[in-house]
Amino acid sequence: MTTMPKEYLTTVFLLGIRPVPLPRKFAIITGWNPMDRPTSAAENIREDEALRRSLELKARPYFRATGCSPDLSHREPGWGVEIPKEDAVTLGRRFSQRAIWWIENGNLTLISCEDGEEMPIGKFDLRIVGEG
Repeated sequence: MTTMPKEYLTTVFLLGIRPVPLPRKFAIITGWNPMDRPTSAAENIREDEALRRSLELKARPYFRATGCSPDLSHREPGWGVEIPKEDAVTLGRRFSQRAIWWIENGNLTLISCEDGEEMPIGKFDLRIVGEG
């Protein structure tokens, strides 16, 4: 697997208005900071909106899901979306992301967009720290 920054392993999530219960399978994808490269706020917002429009065109349910550092000082807004895993990885690649998050049956997995390798992280509900 592509080496992932250690920060990925401690990511927590703020979830916006979302379906209850959460879908059995869904991805969390961001358009922010492609390949971990710090990017201007304007560019990040532009990519986030382009990603949202892509999800809207796919006619799939989606909701705001923000990945954060444990102390919440670093945040990367993204989208939770019910799409097939392969489509989620493809979308991550399209937006130059190193990885996407995959949640299935409550389990959180980090998936490399480069090679599709999967790294189990743990229970997703233990990583939800609030709404946002």
